[in-house]
Amino acid sequence: MSKRKKGDFFLEKAADIFDLPGEIVAGMSRITVTGGSRVFIENHKGILEYGRERIEINGGRVIITVGGEGLDIRSMSDSELLVTGRILSLNFDY
Repeated sequence: MSKRKKGDFFLEKAADIFDLPGEIVAGMSRITVTGGSRVFIENHKGILEYGRERIEINGGRVIITVGGEGLDIRSMSDSELLVTGRILSLNFDY
Protein backbone atom coordinates (compact mmCIF):
# COMPACT_ATOMS: atom_id res chain seq x y z
CA MET A 1 0.00 0.00 0.00
CA SER A 2 1.28 3.48 -0.82
CA LYS A 3 2.16 6.21 1.65
CA ARG A 4 -0.65 8.24 3.11
CA LYS A 5 -1.71 11.27 1.13
CA LYS A 6 -1.50 14.81 2.55
CA GLY A 7 -5.26 15.17 2.07
CA ASP A 8 -5.90 12.15 4.29
CA PHE A 9 -3.82 13.68 7.07
CA PHE A 10 -5.63 17.00 6.68
CA LEU A 11 -9.07 15.36 7.00
CA GLU A 12 -8.02 13.47 10.14
CA LYS A 13 -6.61 16.66 11.70
CA ALA A 14 -9.75 18.63 10.80
CA ALA A 15 -11.89 15.96 12.46
CA ASP A 16 -9.75 16.25 15.62
CA ILE A 17 -9.80 20.06 15.67
CA PHE A 18 -13.57 20.33 15.21
CA ASP A 19 -14.29 17.30 17.41
CA LEU A 20 -16.07 15.46 14.59
CA PRO A 21 -16.17 11.68 14.14
CA GLY A 22 -13.13 10.92 11.96
CA GLU A 23 -14.76 7.92 10.35
CA ILE A 24 -17.45 10.17 8.90
CA VAL A 25 -15.22 13.06 7.84
CA ALA A 26 -12.31 11.06 6.43
CA GLY A 27 -14.07 7.83 5.46
CA MET A 28 -12.17 5.92 8.15
CA SER A 29 -13.28 2.64 9.68
CA ARG A 30 -14.59 2.50 13.24
CA ILE A 31 -13.35 -0.53 15.17
CA THR A 32 -14.85 -1.81 18.41
CA VAL A 33 -13.04 -4.59 20.30
CA THR A 34 -14.98 -6.43 22.98
CA GLY A 35 -12.80 -8.47 25.31
CA GLY A 36 -10.55 -10.83 23.43
CA SER A 37 -13.28 -12.45 21.40
CA ARG A 38 -15.06 -9.90 19.18
CA VAL A 39 -14.02 -7.22 16.68
CA PHE A 40 -16.77 -5.11 15.10
CA ILE A 41 -15.70 -3.00 12.11
CA GLU A 42 -17.86 -0.29 10.58
CA ASN A 43 -17.21 1.39 7.20
CA HIS A 44 -15.12 -1.49 5.79
CA LYS A 45 -14.56 -1.90 2.06
CA GLY A 46 -14.39 -5.70 1.88
CA ILE A 47 -12.43 -8.79 2.86
CA LEU A 48 -8.95 -9.21 1.36
CA GLU A 49 -7.92 -12.47 3.06
CA TYR A 50 -9.87 -14.95 5.18
CA GLY A 51 -8.54 -17.76 7.33
CA ARG A 52 -9.01 -19.24 10.81
CA GLU A 53 -5.86 -17.48 12.08
CA ARG A 54 -5.84 -14.29 10.00
CA ILE A 55 -8.47 -12.02 8.45
CA GLU A 56 -7.42 -9.03 6.37
CA ILE A 57 -9.97 -6.26 5.86
CA ASN A 58 -9.87 -3.27 3.51
CA GLY A 59 -10.55 -0.28 5.74
CA GLY A 60 -10.35 2.21 2.88
CA ARG A 61 -7.27 4.16 3.92
CA VAL A 62 -5.82 1.28 5.94
CA ILE A 63 -5.57 -2.50 5.79
CA ILE A 64 -6.80 -4.00 9.07
CA THR A 65 -5.43 -7.42 10.00
CA VAL A 66 -7.08 -9.44 12.76
CA GLY A 67 -4.88 -12.26 14.04
CA GLY A 68 -5.96 -15.04 16.35
CA GLU A 69 -7.27 -18.56 16.69
CA GLY A 70 -10.57 -19.95 15.46
CA LEU A 71 -11.49 -16.69 13.74
CA ASP A 72 -14.85 -16.54 12.05
CA ILE A 73 -16.82 -13.86 10.24
CA ARG A 74 -20.02 -14.01 12.25
CA SER A 75 -21.89 -11.39 10.23
CA MET A 76 -21.19 -9.06 7.34
CA SER A 77 -23.04 -6.35 5.43
CA ASP A 78 -21.95 -3.72 2.92
CA SER A 79 -20.45 -1.58 5.68
CA GLU A 80 -20.32 -3.68 8.89
CA LEU A 81 -18.34 -6.77 9.83
CA LEU A 82 -18.21 -8.88 13.00
CA VAL A 83 -15.20 -11.15 13.59
CA THR A 84 -15.30 -13.61 16.49
CA GLY A 85 -12.78 -16.07 17.91
CA ARG A 86 -9.72 -15.71 20.11
CA ILE A 87 -8.37 -12.28 19.09
CA LEU A 88 -4.59 -12.11 19.60
CA SER A 89 -3.62 -9.11 17.48
CA LEU A 90 -5.00 -6.18 15.55
CA ASN A 91 -2.63 -4.54 13.05
CA PHE A 92 -2.93 -1.53 10.75
CA ASP A 93 -1.01 -1.13 7.51
CA TYR A 94 -1.22 2.46 6.20
